Amino acid sequence: MKPETAFWVGACLVAALTSAQGQTSNASEPPPPSIEVPDLRTVNPVVVCGNCDQPFDTSTHKEVLQGLVSNKYIGELRKALYWQDTYHQSKSKAHFDNCAFNEAVGYMESLLAEVDSHVQSAKVANEQGDAASADAALVKAFFALGQTLHGVQDFYAHTNYVELSVSQVKKSTDIEVIAPWKPEGKQRIAELVSKPPGKALVSGVVFWGFPQICPNGTLSHKDMAKDKATTTSGMLKVAHLQNRNQYQIAVQLAREASQELIDYAFRKWPLMKKANGENVAFEVLVDRRGL
Repeated sequence: MKPETAFWVGACLVAALTSAQGQTSNASEPPPPSIEVPDLRTVNPVVVCGNCDQPFDTSTHKEVLQGLVSNKYIGELRKALYWQDTYHQSKSKAHFDNCAFNEAVGYMESLLAEVDSHVQSAKVANEQGDAASADAALVKAFFALGQTLHGVQDFYAHTNYVELSVSQVKKSTDIEVIAPWKPEGKQRIAELVSKPPGKALVSGVVFWGFPQICPNGTLSHKDMAKDKATTTSGMLKVAHLQNRNQYQIAVQLAREASQELIDYAFRKWPLMKKANGENVAFEVLVDRRGL
């Protein structure tokens, strides 16, 4: 065999092996979940009043919910909650996976910058009398806000923050609610991450997600996640906190943080509240990935 022929055969073998390895790696990643967003009336959503002077009256929940079913802005926000799992399922920064805390916080900042950009575009369009373009920009703003909301909730479901906190309080309502998009929230996360091993903030390892920054020995996402009451961590009950399980506590914290984000958005961008109305409905702890 001539040298050039041998080289060609060798190159083909390397290419074939590389391709096979790539296929094996891809086969290990679960298929993306469906992009279908369920009807708002079927998911028992949280309904909040964004940046309101008075707390939302839960007795009017059904009436308000019915009015939000056809709200296109709420539709975009909810679509983003689901689409994060479909189109960004392997991005650690989108879900607070793999201890990618700096990346996740930076991603939130970029998403909120997107919201701001879209709102400014809507303002310009309104000034020019272009209502259609203004509306299209606001729809995009709500989608980016929904992407941010997904990450805010995942902080509580995918990290060990609940586990680190429950032993420090007498009531679950005493647990600090961290807002990762705020300066004080970012600082608090950095403080928790820097603590000694065993006491530090970490998040579950998704073996096909990137980047992967967790120290050796960190639990898998499957073992740490609290997205459902049936997960390994979610089902664990905390005796001194009225025997509530960790899923319930994660939901409580994620809901409070979600309310804070909606309040923040409606204060910062009043045009979003004006277009949408003060009431917002969404799910808490959406994770349909096959982990």
